[in-house]
Amino acid sequence: MVTAVILAAGASTRMGTQKLLLQFGNEPLIRRVARQICEVGFDDVLVVVGHEYTAVVAALKGLPLRHAVNADYARGMGTSFRTAIENLDSEAALFALADQPLVTSREYRMLLDIYLQDAPPIVSVRYGEVMAPPHLFTREFFPELSSLEHGARPVLNRHAARTHVLHFPPEMLLDVDTPEDYELAKSRLSADL
Repeated sequence: MVTAVILAAGASTRMGTQKLLLQFGNEPLIRRVARQICEVGFDDVLVVVGHEYTAVVAALKGLPLRHAVNADYARGMGTSFRTAIENLDSEAALFALADQPLVTSREYRMLLDIYLQDAPPIVSVRYGEVMAPPHLFTREFFPELSSLEHGARPVLNRHAARTHVLHFPPEMLLDVDTPEDYELAKSRLSADL
């Protein structure tokens, strides 16, 4: 069983409002990202929520997924990895960020396909020179992921030799953290339509 985990607990401090509820087209950002992931065919989709989680969960209504609440979200992304792993019973898990609207079901499917075909211990992504989510890890790495303070880079660095790296276009790497990011993401999305 492979679970897709969407990390969606952050406080959106640089945006000044709950960014996951910002509209992209006709849906909130969190719903767009979750819908793309639900379309891939993972066995299970888990959304880790925290800040304003009742509104975030409401925005996901009707999608085939479950959620877990990270009450400690203010202490950093590591707490969301811990919350996810406490709620996983899978042989592998893909970890995605809820604020990457330019990554689509096609790219998430590429990671899943590599894992299903070749079973590498880790599947990761490079956007140009930058290593960034989504990342897929087999169960053996769950204890290491549970001890993280922030993102997964320390685990990726330690196990680079066991990682299958996919290369995505650099312009696909856009986290919506600030109002400027939001405007840029909207303009890139409308250009792709």
